[in-house]
Amino acid sequence: METDSIAALVTPPGEGGVGIVRVSGPLAPALPSILFPALSDGWLSHAARVGGLVDPSSGETVDEALGLLMRAPRSYTGEDVFEIQCHGSPLVLERVLRICLERGCRAARPGEFTLRAFLNGRMDLAQAEAVIDVVRARSNASLDLAVRQLEGRLSRRIDPIRSDLVGLLARVEAMIDFVEEDVPPELDEASIERLEHAQRAVQTLLEGAEQGIVLREGATLAIVGSPNVGKSSIMNALLGLERSIVTPIAGTTRDTVEETLQVRGVPFRTVDTAGITISEDVVERIGVERSRRAIEGADVVLLVLDRSRALSASDTVALEAVSGQSHNGHAARVVVTLNKSDLPDALGRPSFDGLVPTSVVESSTVLEDGMEAIREALEEAALGGERHEFVVANVRHQDALRRCDESLGAVFEGLKSSVPLDLVSFDLRAAVQALGEITGQNVDDELLDRIFREFCIGK
Repeated sequence: METDSIAALVTPPGEGGVGIVRVSGPLAPALPSILFPALSDGWLSHAARVGGLVDPSSGETVDEALGLLMRAPRSYTGEDVFEIQCHGSPLVLERVLRICLERGCRAARPGEFTLRAFLNGRMDLAQAEAVIDVVRARSNASLDLAVRQLEGRLSRRIDPIRSDLVGLLARVEAMIDFVEEDVPPELDEASIERLEHAQRAVQTLLEGAEQGIVLREGATLAIVGSPNVGKSSIMNALLGLERSIVTPIAGTTRDTVEETLQVRGVPFRTVDTAGITISEDVVERIGVERSRRAIEGADVVLLVLDRSRALSASDTVALEAVSGQSHNGHAARVVVTLNKSDLPDALGRPSFDGLVPTSVVESSTVLEDGMEAIREALEEAALGGERHEFVVANVRHQDALRRCDESLGAVFEGLKSSVPLDLVSFDLRAAVQALGEITGQNVDDELLDRIFREFCIGK
């Protein structure tokens, strides 16, 4: 591990109320007296002090700033850290950073502060990855997932499984090394039960993998239907603002309107489409074709029917368009809403002609609770069912868990086929290795470089 001192701006670039420059490494304790010469020596750890920040090369005051020294190991990186909190002027911050570099610091690489925190044992690898997930969270749900991982909840589930497998691996290798005469060693029933328990625990973590991806990355939602059924009103109600133009005139929306919204914490990239109908109008036909493409690219389709009128020919065309995507091998989940439930029912319960919706609900953008059924149905459709208590959202972690599960499956297959234990131990070791990749017990420099290069500078 490198032991030089690094420095970087840790707040976003541009103007702001406050800007922070962080220094980590052996030079950090010497900087306070150099940059704040008017303040007395003997800076205490974790005690902020305010004073004139001076450029030692010119003796000029750069800013009135706050300095905070944090002695190792009680700092973010586990090293000596000095933070300078200035007014958020880009010129001031650039000058402060340049002063730190002139005093012997090196410009920090992306993610290097967090990498040092990992290497110094301040956090494991799963927690380190959660730092950037917190920064990039796109919804309340993805933020909750990242914070739980940062707190170590995933690690606390992984560590006991790995520890048990390490114990079993040691037992297997001891049996191989100390075999008596020509009797082949065999695992006892208790050890096999421990293996089964470990595999069940890994599979439980994998059960929420799909939900984890949706909660972290979001899902694409296409709101479709014939003209004037209330698609744009539903879009606006979900957004909580007037994004799509709404009028009583059919065909007001003639192109797709895209927005990002949250439904019960699930992020959706939402497309409000033009009404699907049979038309000779060139512009309207282009809008309808874009609506069909939106259906083909959606994870969830919300098909809107007007409950206050009988099923029309345009409704049938919309139904056929949504039904066609499933026949073409596209696996979007379909929610049907019978809209305008505040008006008398003239639709009844329509036949969907081979379309199997995830759910059929009623909705109204006029009634106070008229959208709750849609929100519940969209959440369930995006997640593929009820939300799991614990989900693994990181693709790298999911891959490691799958490899662990496959290796444990190979262990059981080998035991069932009476494969020699020395060969079985290779698969058991692979399972241990896979779990260690999640929390950082088994990682190489290439993997660390691939993970931390995704971070921003200063984190």
